[in-house]
Amino acid sequence: MSSRSSSRLFYGWINVLCGALILGVSHGVVTNCFSLYIIPVSQDLGVSREAFSFIALIVNALYALVSFLSGHLFERFRVISLIRAASVVLPLSYFCFSLCSGLASFYLCAVVVGLSVSLITFLPFTLIISNWFIRHRGRALGLCFMGSGLGGMVMNFLSSALIEGLGWRSSYQLIALIMAAVMVPLSFLVIRATPQEMHLRPLGGDDDEGTLLFGPLASQAIPTISFAMLVLLSLIVGFASTVYGNVINPHLRDLGFSPLYASSVLSLYLGALAAAKILLGALFDRIGARRGTVVSMLGFILGFLGIFLGKALWSIPLILLGGLGTASSNVSYPVLTRFAFGTRDFTRLNGLLMGMNFVTCSIGTVCANLIYSATGSYNAVLFLCMGLCALVIAILPLIRPVSQTH
Repeated sequence: MSSRSSSRLFYGWINVLCGALILGVSHGVVTNCFSLYIIPVSQDLGVSREAFSFIALIVNALYALVSFLSGHLFERFRVISLIRAASVVLPLSYFCFSLCSGLASFYLCAVVVGLSVSLITFLPFTLIISNWFIRHRGRALGLCFMGSGLGGMVMNFLSSALIEGLGWRSSYQLIALIMAAVMVPLSFLVIRATPQEMHLRPLGGDDDEGTLLFGPLASQAIPTISFAMLVLLSLIVGFASTVYGNVINPHLRDLGFSPLYASSVLSLYLGALAAAKILLGALFDRIGARRGTVVSMLGFILGFLGIFLGKALWSIPLILLGGLGTASSNVSYPVLTRFAFGTRDFTRLNGLLMGMNFVTCSIGTVCANLIYSATGSYNAVLFLCMGLCALVIAILPLIRPVSQTH
């Protein structure tokens, strides 16, 4: 078997493209477009915004649950089977949002949406990309995960126009059809979970590093200082990422900017996030896991500073730099997990770290708004996040590289 042909595109890159498209119409819709529905749905149904926003907490909590169980799930079920099932269930459950007449039905649909979106986004594609790539793995992960940000930007504009022109129920229905039109054919006809299915080798799989199974078992890795520091890192990054994406718009409006300006900055940020995932993946390949994470956290700190200084002309470039920080909530965990613990129990350990990330994702927005209610602004939470990102930089030396002879 060969890793690539001189006359044909390596099939792993086709999987990367498929992953980007699927993440764009799944995570990019469910998470990045959720806020568009809060006002129209809550007003139409006569419920509070806080009660409707509980849907986001349900989805993130299920992201966390599936992440924690991913090791068992991917051992028991084929990853491509889970992706295919989710490609059918997610559009159907998202469509059902349009039929809801009260909070109870919305919450029930959110459970199904949360489970299915978890099984077709970051966790399975982390495993697929890791199967296909030894060399350029960081770049491949960045390109694949770019879809969530780029899709969020595109679907944000489309969903907003549909809600404005046709109403929120029709928007849910049409977006669900787009989901199905993209995900079903790609999942059933194009994606291949492993190169062995096509009689190929992983890119870089001719190297000893690509074929050697090394590192500790999860039971040996979990009691270590490295794992404890990675848990702390994932909790911080998950919290900061959620706060970052959810305070840009309201903070700029609090500073006196128009809704159009604030939403335009948010859309620019989502576009920058897509580019940042590619850049961060390439940085991991070039300068390594710890140095790449330092760059990511510095981008986060500058981004939060840019939000705080929203009235300054040069604040927008800083806000866009923050995309390097939020990109780490997807791209960094597979790289850091392999750096610290190798390949032997990669799926289980990476799933645990991503689960921790989604735990704080589920409470980040709530905490930010509690601080806002107590202080009258988002400034305190912005500085809190800057300090937490500096803490991540400080603990990175405690995350030690695994020995391949473990």
